[in-house]
Amino acid sequence: MERKSRTITLVVIALLIASFYPSSIPVKFIIFDVGAGSISSAWYNSTTLNVTVLHFDPVINWYDFQYNNSGSWVSRLNQQIDIDNTSEYRFIVNISSDQGWDDIDYINITAWHDKGDENTLYNDTLGGNINLRLQYINTTGTPSVIFNWPKLEVTFNEWKETFVQHPYGLPGVTETKNLTFSFIPGYQFRYAPGPNGGWNTSKKTTLTGSSWTNLNNAWSWNFNISVTDSGENNSNIRLTSWAADEFGVYAYTEIVSAGWPYLVGDPGQNVSVNDAGGSGNISLKTRSNGNYSLSVNVSDLIHVNDPTETIRIENDTIWVRGGNRTVFDNFSQTSGESVHLYGINGASDYELAEPNGTRKLATDDGNPEKKSYDGLGIEYKCDIPLGQQSGEYKGVIRYHLKTQL
Repeated sequence: MERKSRTITLVVIALLIASFYPSSIPVKFIIFDVGAGSISSAWYNSTTLNVTVLHFDPVINWYDFQYNNSGSWVSRLNQQIDIDNTSEYRFIVNISSDQGWDDIDYINITAWHDKGDENTLYNDTLGGNINLRLQYINTTGTPSVIFNWPKLEVTFNEWKETFVQHPYGLPGVTETKNLTFSFIPGYQFRYAPGPNGGWNTSKKTTLTGSSWTNLNNAWSWNFNISVTDSGENNSNIRLTSWAADEFGVYAYTEIVSAGWPYLVGDPGQNVSVNDAGGSGNISLKTRSNGNYSLSVNVSDLIHVNDPTETIRIENDTIWVRGGNRTVFDNFSQTSGESVHLYGINGASDYELAEPNGTRKLATDDGNPEKKSYDGLGIEYKCDIPLGQQSGEYKGVIRYHLKTQL
């Protein structure tokens, strides 16, 4: 207000002075402000600096290993899974490419039983339920997937890929997909209990040279997801991104079926199931997803119609062979003693785990689930005591299949 008043005053004075001069004499008027004050700084915030960051290599944004729980997928990372030949699992991975999806050539998912050694890698060994591998191929414009695993050990279901919006990607440039690969493990998918002290869920995986380190959980299934680009945008050098983690598998032990042996003989005769009137060697179908032992014991044989008549096993009357036991052994030492057919020396010895569908102690008739390594079946013999009453005798056979934990 002070500056404005001073300016008006000067104008009035100039007009008064002009009134004393003849109108023919020109008068020059100068109007000015005596000062606007001191200005020491100013800001202008209406422009931005823009930087666009684009990755040459593809990016794995997230991944999971999941169980299909009645249509809802539940994570089983660093947890054990059930294997019953019906439970479905899947790998799911979200991948982005700032170079366009056609820049991605391969996605490999490999999983392997680490056998207690964290410094291991997938090794392409088939059989024994210790490896799993699938490959997504995108080199021809039409993506495809190859499953490298024996069909009896894993059943692969559908795979899917879906374009999704990356929340932080560059619109029109970054392309992102969710990919899922589902499968059903067979009964003998290798047992992996994980560490005794509980699962370590921290992510500290490191690829050093050709070995993984810090996968945290021994006796587990390790898996690696790797994505390889075409190399077109980086001097023809292929770039690969990877992620690794673990899951476990519960033990699975099952005796599916066993034959019914019978034999016919006279008192004083050592008779086999392979003699006239006998059943022949019987087969036994078992499943174990780890190293295992198999034993059998037989109770005393009691006359069906006269329970006072018995064929007692402690009298060296019942003999058996089969499996890894090629020489007959009996149950004579104590009633109920077991004879080992696999894991001959008892609980401390175990047979190595085998591929899914292996049927032990049976002849090979062309059915993959009846594969045999010995071809013998289980053979029973009986030393029928002299004077034994005629008639039918029955005893209970008990098989014990044990998975090494």
